[in-house]
Amino acid sequence: MTTLSSSAARGGAVTLGFQAVRLVIMFSSLVVLARLIDPASFGLMAMVTSIIGVAEIFRDFGLSMAALQARDLTRGQQSNLWWINFGIGCILTAAVFAMAYPIAAFYGEPDLVPVVQVMSVTFLLGGASTQFRVHINRGLRFVALSVTDVGPYLLSTALAIVLAASGFGLWALVAQQVGTAVFGLILAVMLARWFPGLPRRGEDMSTLLRFGVSLAATQVLGYATRNVDSIAIGRAWGPTALGSYDRAYQLMVLPINQINTPLSRVAVPVLSKLKGETERLAAYVRQAQLVALYVTGAIFSLLAALGPQIVFFVLGPEWSQAGTLVSLLAIGGVFRSLVQICFWIYMSQGYAAQQLRYFVVSQPLLIGVMLTGLPWGAQGVALMFSVAYALYWAASLLWVGRVASLDVRPMFVDVVRALLAFAAPGALAAHVVARVTEGLPAPLPLALGLVVALVWYGLAWAFIPRVRRDLDTLRAFARKAISRRSK
Repeated sequence: MTTLSSSAARGGAVTLGFQAVRLVIMFSSLVVLARLIDPASFGLMAMVTSIIGVAEIFRDFGLSMAALQARDLTRGQQSNLWWINFGIGCILTAAVFAMAYPIAAFYGEPDLVPVVQVMSVTFLLGGASTQFRVHINRGLRFVALSVTDVGPYLLSTALAIVLAASGFGLWALVAQQVGTAVFGLILAVMLARWFPGLPRRGEDMSTLLRFGVSLAATQVLGYATRNVDSIAIGRAWGPTALGSYDRAYQLMVLPINQINTPLSRVAVPVLSKLKGETERLAAYVRQAQLVALYVTGAIFSLLAALGPQIVFFVLGPEWSQAGTLVSLLAIGGVFRSLVQICFWIYMSQGYAAQQLRYFVVSQPLLIGVMLTGLPWGAQGVALMFSVAYALYWAASLLWVGRVASLDVRPMFVDVVRALLAFAAPGALAAHVVARVTEGLPAPLPLALGLVVALVWYGLAWAFIPRVRRDLDTLRAFARKAISRRSK
C-alpha cells in the first residue's frame, strides 16, 4: 500500500505543480483577454462551444478512459483505438462544418457561421492526438503528460493575446481553441514514444468498445447538464448576458479544471489497481476527498464570499454583472468538485454501465432544477445551479457507495465537518470584512478579506483537533509526493 500511495502522491504532486503553472496562465488569460475583448464576443464564442462541444465526446467515444482503465492493453488494441478515434474525428469535422448554418440560425447570429466552420477542425486534430496522450498516461509519465496539457495552452494563449491586442476580437478566441488542438497534437506525438500501426482485425476490442459506449453515453448526459444553462441563456437573453455568465462560470470552474480534473489522470490508473479490495479503495477515496474538501472547498467558499471583489480585480469594472454570478455559482462549485470523487470510483472499478443508469435518471432532473431559474435571467440560473448540485452530490455519493459496496457515511461526515468548521467560517469572515471596507481603494477589501480568511484557517488548525488531523493527513500526503522512494 505504501508503494502505491507514494506513486499516487508523486504523480499528484507533479500534476498539481504543472497545473499551478496552467492556473497562472489561465488567470492571466482571463485578466488580459477580458480587457481586450468585449462581453458580446465572449458570448458568441460560448454559443458555439456550448453546442459543438458535445461532438468532442463522440470524438473520444469514451475510448481514452477505456484504454486508461484497462489492466492490459496490447499494441494492436491501442493502434485500433487510434484509428477509431481518428476516423470519428474526421466524420465529426465534416458534420460540424455542415451544422454551421443551423447553429447560426438557432441563435439568430449569422456571424457564427465562419466561426463554427473553422472550429470544426479541432475534432480532427483531437481524434489524432487522443491515444498518444493515453499511451503517455498509461506509462505513468506524469511530467510528459502535463507538458502536453500545459504547453499547448501556453502557446495558444500567447497567440490569442497577440491577436486580441491587434483588434481581432472574437477571432482571437477562435485562434486560441484551434491553436490548443494543433500544439496539443504536435507535443503528444513528440513525447509519446509510440506510433500506431495499421488496423488489425484479430484484436479483441469488444470489452474496450462496450466500456467506451457506456461512458460516451454518460458523458453526453453530463455534457448536456454542464452546458444547457449556457445554451438557454444565449437563446433567451442574448450574447451579452451569456458573455457575463460565461466569464463568471469560467472563474468558478477554474479550480475544478486545474485541480480535480487533472488529478483524475492520477487517481483512475492508481485506483484501478485496487479492484476487488474494498477496504483499501475506501481508504484511498476518503483521502482523495480531503484534497477536494480542504483545497477546492476553501477556494470555492472564498469565491462565493468575495465574488464581486474578485471580478472587479480580475476582469475590470465593465464586468460588474459577473460578480454576483460568481458568488452564486461558487456555492454549487463546492459540490460539483466533490462529485469528481464518484467519477473516479466508477471509472477505476469498471462501473461505466452503472454510472450510465444513474445518469439517465439524475441528469434530466439536474437540468430541470437549473432551468427553473431561467425566467429570472442569468442570476436565476446561477442560483438554481448551486441548489441542483448540492442535491446531486448527495444522491451521487449514496449511489456510488451502493454500487461499489463502500460505506460512504464517513465521507458525508468529513464534508460537513470541513465545510462548517473550516471553509464556511473563513468565507463568512472574509465577506463581512470586504463589505465593511468596500469604501477603500479597490484591491484593499479583497486583500483584507483574504487575510481574515487565512487567519481563521490558522485558528481552525490550532484549536479544532479533527481539522488539525485532516490537515496533517494532507501534509503527510504531500511528504509522500516529494519523497524519492517508498518508506
